[in-house]
Amino acid sequence: MPQLTKAAIDRSPNKAKDYIIWDDMIAGFGCRIYPSKKTFIYSYRSPINKKSSCIKIGVYGSITVDEARTQAKKFAHSVQIEKIDPKELKKAKQVEAQQSIIFEEFWRVFTEKYIKQHHKLSTIKRDVSRIKNYILPFFAKKSIADIERRDIIAFKDSMAHIKGNCTKCLRLLSVAFNQAELWEYRPQNTNPCRGVPKTPDKMMERFLNIEELERLEKTLSERERPGIASNYTIDAFRLIIYTGCRLGEVLSLKWEDVDFNDCCLRLKDSKTGKRTIPLNESAMKVLCNVQKQADNPYVFCGNKTGTHLVAVQKTWERIRKQANIPDVRIHDLRHSFASFMIKNGVNIFEVSKLLGHADIKTTMRYAHLT
Repeated sequence: MPQLTKAAIDRSPNKAKDYIIWDDMIAGFGCRIYPSKKTFIYSYRSPINKKSSCIKIGVYGSITVDEARTQAKKFAHSVQIEKIDPKELKKAKQVEAQQSIIFEEFWRVFTEKYIKQHHKLSTIKRDVSRIKNYILPFFAKKSIADIERRDIIAFKDSMAHIKGNCTKCLRLLSVAFNQAELWEYRPQNTNPCRGVPKTPDKMMERFLNIEELERLEKTLSERERPGIASNYTIDAFRLIIYTGCRLGEVLSLKWEDVDFNDCCLRLKDSKTGKRTIPLNESAMKVLCNVQKQADNPYVFCGNKTGTHLVAVQKTWERIRKQANIPDVRIHDLRHSFASFMIKNGVNIFEVSKLLGHADIKTTMRYAHLT
């Protein structure tokens, strides 16, 4: 074939297996005939690594033969005269374009490709306000590749009055810049968060003692009377006390997750993934006494049909005040469950597994109790 033409391409049938028709005027210029399309290509030996390579020019129909030929000539000139690899040049231009985008645009990519893929919905909901109120207002219009350590330090200084949120924002930013390097939005080993000290999280180590637990259990029983508090709410608190489950795990618990035969909860999803939680006698008693609703799959039912409990904080505030434990949070019931287990000889590794901690270091805060 002396020259690749429209007529020659039209005459070339699509087959089950792709093949190439070549142009004899420009070495390496051809059209690959696929089963469902026809694509212009340029095949060459890289002047950089001397390896055979092939670069796509465009799909026949989207570009003409003449347009493809013009591009093939440019590629040939780059390879033979300028000693430039077209693929490497194309990649360099893509990287340059990526590194020129502003942080706000990168964050949209990061949200779709990373946050939505790796973070649970509950975590995303908690992070939304930090992203909206702190991260984006500070970095939005800055070029993703130009953000430096001094920018991160300035951001940290601007949040000195809210250290808890600042630490969580810095951790999220560090992950984002690591991904920016991986996806070539920034040069390698340039994470500006690296080396910026983070304020350690304040560990809230509040545990109930036996006397406080007895007062709490007495208060829960007293508030079961009609018109005072929902029995579902009271029983939800009890289940946290006797299992060490997270509040969200208890409130969203479904009857299908409860295995009465093996005395355990089988959670299909939790903060740390799928896990099984053994039920002691007290926890079993709570679940056996919960009133089922025929039209509701949840154990602890909400006010609307088919929903689970959501807002329990106000009820808890009244309960802890009556029980004379005003500084105890709902999450401290989980801490207390762990402390009682350790004091009764359960080793730290078993406690970690029962609490569903992903990292044993999280459980080690209770180690001093031994």
